Parts: sequence; structure tokens; C-alpha cells
Amino acid sequence: MSRFSVAFALVFAITPALAGAGEPKLKAEDVLARSLSALGPVDRAQSARTLQGTCAMSSPASGATAVAGALPGQFTFASSTTGFRLGMQFPVQGYPAETFAFQGDKPEVAFVQPGHRSAVGHFLSTNDVILREGLLGGVLSADWPLLSLAERGAKLRYDGLKKLDNRELHRLSYRAKKGQDTLDVWLFFEPETFRHAATVYRKSQAQSMGATIEQSSRESDMYFTLEETFGEWKTLDGLVLPTSWTMRYEMQARQTQYWKYEMQVQGAQK
Repeated sequence: MSRFSVAFALVFAITPALAGAGEPKLKAEDVLARSLSALGPVDRAQSARTLQGTCAMSSPASGATAVAGALPGQFTFASSTTGFRLGMQFPVQGYPAETFAFQGDKPEVAFVQPGHRSAVGHFLSTNDVILREGLLGGVLSADWPLLSLAERGAKLRYDGLKKLDNRELHRLSYRAKKGQDTLDVWLFFEPETFRHAATVYRKSQAQSMGATIEQSSRESDMYFTLEETFGEWKTLDGLVLPTSWTMRYEMQARQTQYWKYEMQVQGAQK
């Protein structure tokens, strides 16, 4: 091969790398700024809203509901810069309502029956940083933590494009100033619009060793995942907000169980 051919081959190989190196790399603050711009002009001094609509709960888990198929209901989500309250009501005696809230400095997860919380309620109660940080509900909440990140002392890290439900999305890792422990919190944003597409909360629990090898083999580590997804964006209260909101809570060990809540926003008011 001539010296000219070798030089041409080297230039051809290096050029794509140089082109990629010249492209600006996103940082956490870039994703944050673009996501807030996509949301619209937020007046924190007057931020408060109440959303209402329909919800449906479904789960194959044994005893999850008293009826077959999706359980229809209604929801109300009221939020301000000091907290929020999500209430879901269902027309069955065994599962009449869910309430998740944070007001002032006190998280609240109501019992669905005396002394008994639902599976998702138990997860939120034991990982109440989700409520204390105002993460639940994403941009639907006036208490959305990305609107007051510096005040909260929380940290964001950009993880690049990651797949979620067969979609490539920008992912930020969220770290609260305190109380998050081993809970992973990931925020996902659409590549084109930078709208907040999802939040995923994940935690694992290692099982203790049994007295025998046989007993240990029957034990499985447990994985808990709460995934919120958002879509069908419209202008509400002067902001571009999602009108569909789905929460899916999953417990995975030797078997997998899940509970799914699908909410549709039908109205908003201050």
C-alpha cells in the first residue's frame, strides 16, 4: 500500500471520531433547563392546582380487588408549593380508597382497611422520601422538585440515553439530600421535546440465608419497582402538562405480582 493510501485510510478512520467529539455533550443542567422550558412559564409564588379525573386499578394479584378486570374509580390530585394530596376512590367495600400525601413535613399513606395498607401504599410508606421530595405525580405536581432543586439540596446526574419500555429516553439519576438510602430514582425525558416521560423508583432486598442449603435455595432476593409514566400532553393551567398518568407497582421474587393504576385528567382548577 502506498504512503498516500495509508494516510487516506487513517484520515477516513479518524474523521468520524473527530466529528463525534465536536458534538456538545448534554449535562444534567441542560436536560433540567430544557425540561422546564418545555413545561412553560411557572410562577412559583402562585403555583397551586387541583386535577380531577377517572382512574382504573387492575392487578392479577390474588385478592387485589373484589371484582374481575379493571376496577373503575375517580381521583383528585391537589398540589401547591408546600405539598400535595392524591386521593383515589373505588366503589367496593374491600378497597374503598387510597390516599398519598405530604403536607408541611409529614408524609401520609392511609390504610385501605384498619391497620392494613395496600402493596403500593406499603412501598410508599417505607420509602417516604418519594412523598417528602414531591416526586410523586411528576410535572403534574406544583411541588415538582425540579422546580426548586437548589432549595431542596437534591443532586442530578445525567446517565445518557437509556431504554425504558422500548423507548430511548434521556435519564437523570435523582439523589435527595437525605433519606433516600438504597432507593434508586430515575427521571426520564423525551429526546425530542424534553418532556418528563417517566419516573422509576427501584429497590432490592436480599434474603437472609436459610439454616440449610435447601432452605436457602427456596429463598429469592426481592425487587420492588414503582414506575410512573406520563403522556397525552395538553395545555392546562397555562402549562403543558400530561393528561394521562399511569402508576405500576411490581414486586418480583420467585413470582412477580403487579398493581396498575391508570389515571386520566379531565379537569384542572386553581
